Amino acid sequence: MYQPTLSFLLLTATLMRFSILADGKLAQDPREIHRLSPREKSEVAVELTDVVEAFITAGEQNDPAARGRYLAPSVFYYGHTRTRMQALRKIATLYRRWPDRKFGPVESIDLFEIPERRGVYRVTAVYEYKFDNLDEHLSGKSKLTCVVQHDGQGTRIIGVDEKLVRESTQYRRG
Repeated sequence: MYQPTLSFLLLTATLMRFSILADGKLAQDPREIHRLSPREKSEVAVELTDVVEAFITAGEQNDPAARGRYLAPSVFYYGHTRTRMQALRKIATLYRRWPDRKFGPVESIDLFEIPERRGVYRVTAVYEYKFDNLDEHLSGKSKLTCVVQHDGQGTRIIGVDEKLVRESTQYRRG
């Protein structure tokens, strides 16, 4: 069973906060990165994109397990180390608050290979959302950041954080 170390979880939290240079590359020494062949890179990029897009889409279902199937047994979830079951309880709370959820297609997705962590990537996706609860409505764009581990055991999300895009967010009652 996968048991992350505290230092790995702290590294994951730090990596989720990395800033990106204007050209879209991380400020790092390229020799520290495990380089994938073009074919491997393409296959991994497709799989990572598919997993994150499926995680987003699964949020429209009323079953938290639909999203939970993409999470690792231990996940750094919105700033806290949680088990998958604890994350599922947080997801269920969101679903009770906003029972009607719709997500638009992913507008952009960025992939970054994390240095010195072979098979670990940061995937950032921007997409539209629309949440409704009786007379409350919340809509706009969201920027989802996932840390995804891709190895011989499969592809699973080991870190999740999300920020609403402020200038796009609209809340109304009635």
